[in-house]
Amino acid sequence: MEALKLGETVRIRGDVGGRLGSSLGVDLAGFGGTGGPIEVTGPVIVDGDVGPRVGISMLRGSIYVSGTVASPLGNVIEVESDRTGYRKYVSITEVLERSGQVLSPNLHDEEGLVLRDGLLRETMAARSRSEKVLRVEGGAGMSAGILMRSGLLEIRGDAGRNSGVLMRGGRIIVFGRCDDFTAAEMRGGEIFVEGDAGSYICAKMTGGAVYALKGKPIPPARVQALKGDEAALVSRILGVNSFQAMMYKKFGL
Repeated sequence: MEALKLGETVRIRGDVGGRLGSSLGVDLAGFGGTGGPIEVTGPVIVDGDVGPRVGISMLRGSIYVSGTVASPLGNVIEVESDRTGYRKYVSITEVLERSGQVLSPNLHDEEGLVLRDGLLRETMAARSRSEKVLRVEGGAGMSAGILMRSGLLEIRGDAGRNSGVLMRGGRIIVFGRCDDFTAAEMRGGEIFVEGDAGSYICAKMTGGAVYALKGKPIPPARVQALKGDEAALVSRILGVNSFQAMMYKKFGL
């Protein structure tokens, strides 16, 4: 890790297990850092196969793989490689904040990033400060939008547990249902769920709100009836009529 923080290359000759590159390129607050990106993060090159969850909560750097990469992925997307014989993966958050030549069928434009490859990913948009849109045409794994600060994450399917965990701002829309522990330790922002937000939601929440058809919050978070302007917002965001919107609930402090 010290070498990568200095921008040096780390090469692994052989296969690698899961969670390679976890929080790669992050100046971790838990170790006295800022929680922001380390811009000079060096690349990791793997001469072999890589296990699941590569690039969990990854922010900067790049990972080159000569073999296969197991599912689910972390917060990474494949881009055009500059090394012959290797596939190149970078952080989705970095692509949102900057740019990157993503591979078809995925699409990157001025509005944001659209994921169409059908691959399951975890910790998508981790630590994102971009105002752009990340649209997922399919489901998401655990911890979607973890530590997200701004922008929009739109999931056209179901989402795994811990969606919006430690979220600080921005908006997550799930056109499906969520597994348990949605909005755990949430501090700001909004989460809209078309169906069930799951059990044990809003645990240790200090800010923000969840709007869903149903869910089971952890006190002191509580279930609240929607006000008129909130019902109109749910109707607009989720595309339901005004009568259906009144069936939704707000979960928060």
